[in-house]
Amino acid sequence: MSRKTARSAAMQMIFESVSGGQGGEETLKMVYDELREYGVPGGRTVGKKEPDEEDRAYITEAFNGVLDNMDELDALIDRTAKDWPIERMSLVDLTILRLAVWEILHKPDVPANVSVAEALELTEQYSDPEDKPFVNGILGTIVRGQNA
Repeated sequence: MSRKTARSAAMQMIFESVSGGQGGEETLKMVYDELREYGVPGGRTVGKKEPDEEDRAYITEAFNGVLDNMDELDALIDRTAKDWPIERMSLVDLTILRLAVWEILHKPDVPANVSVAEALELTEQYSDPEDKPFVNGILGTIVRGQNA
């Protein structure tokens, strides 16, 4: 499996949780069933594989990290998207942004450019591809702010 697959699973679990679902083992099974059928950004399916220990560790860390830091993430996203209040963003875009910003702020082992690139692929796969410039602009501004 790959970090790309685990990131996609984490994003879907976070989305499901903030939409009122549980985000537990059943959700992980549902997400991997979907990844087996439809694949991840880039078009590859996960075949018959199940999430391995490394995947589960990342998925759990990302899921809990985003939910535990939601106020911090939302405040930064909201400040960065000055003319576009967080309440107006699609939940899919917001979930992708939250995951990428969490990685940028809390996962120093993941290069920021990788977080941004993966977020753009997730946007293309799960949201409106026309939202890519919006997601890219917010994440680019946040990354530049982190490097200032």
